[in-house]
Amino acid sequence: MFITTKGKNALKLMIDLSLYQGEDYVKLRNIAQREDISEKYLEQIVAYLQKSGKVKSSRGNNGGYRLVKEPKDYTVGEIIKCLDGDLAPTDCLRGGENICKRREQCFCYPLWFKLDQAMNEVLEYTTLQDVIDWKKGS
Repeated sequence: MFITTKGKNALKLMIDLSLYQGEDYVKLRNIAQREDISEKYLEQIVAYLQKSGKVKSSRGNNGGYRLVKEPKDYTVGEIIKCLDGDLAPTDCLRGGENICKRREQCFCYPLWFKLDQAMNEVLEYTTLQDVIDWKKGS
């Protein structure tokens, strides 16, 4: 499993929107400043998030981005996978045609399988709100 910089920054962007949107839309330049991430780079990331229905946008002076749902309704896994795709720890666990043909004989396969299960459990059951609450000490 490798979470890319895009995946990590997508999570940061979503957390920032959770914290700052209120009733308004949040401008990317404000997120870029707070998170110390290039605005151009955030534009690429937010395009993926918007295409997958996780954020919505508005144009104009009061325009920007905001979450479609509440922070408690997004999992960390769905956000990261939106940018990074499958987060399986090895190729032999990735879906489709890449399923390992030797898994029945492989001594390592059970280890990779358990690792994949553990990672997915954390990522799929941890919400944006959980991450925010951890940082705030709630």
